[in-house]
Amino acid sequence: MIALKRILVPTNLGEPSRAAVRYGVALAAQFRARLYLVHVLPEREYEAAIEAERVVETLLPQVMDENAPPAETTPEQVARNVAVRDMKGLLDAGEEQDTRAEYLVRSAGTHGPGEAIVACANELKVELVVMGKHRMRFVEHLLAGSVTETVVRDSPCPVLIVHFPEREFVVDEVEKASSTV
Repeated sequence: MIALKRILVPTNLGEPSRAAVRYGVALAAQFRARLYLVHVLPEREYEAAIEAERVVETLLPQVMDENAPPAETTPEQVARNVAVRDMKGLLDAGEEQDTRAEYLVRSAGTHGPGEAIVACANELKVELVVMGKHRMRFVEHLLAGSVTETVVRDSPCPVLIVHFPEREFVVDEVEKASSTV
């Protein structure tokens, strides 16, 4: 029996990632698993996003009420707020609630996004990673490499790769009901 309790979906907010999110949501709902969405940023962008969020969170209460003390936030809270802001709109409120979705942001660091995703999968002890991937021609593949390949090679768990554009296997409940009639 397959028991999925935690599913990780890395996203760069592109169309292949959005297709993977759709699969992740469907699998999480079917298995009643928790869904983790992670956005990996280049190190400089990550640091800039964290610092910008920290400034906003520190100064905004004072702008609204000059007598308010500066906000005290942990680095984890700041990172979570950055992730929520970046990935807002990937899930609707019902999907967020049904999958107990958690938004994460990570730095690609010096080893790149693939290794950051693998580290996140290890840290969260996920049972499945769902990733989107563009179909690349041979020369493009040689020049660009593949984050997906790094994750497949080093992941502590199975990886489902959703090719984009892909054949649609995720169907809405309304479609499913009408096709059985």
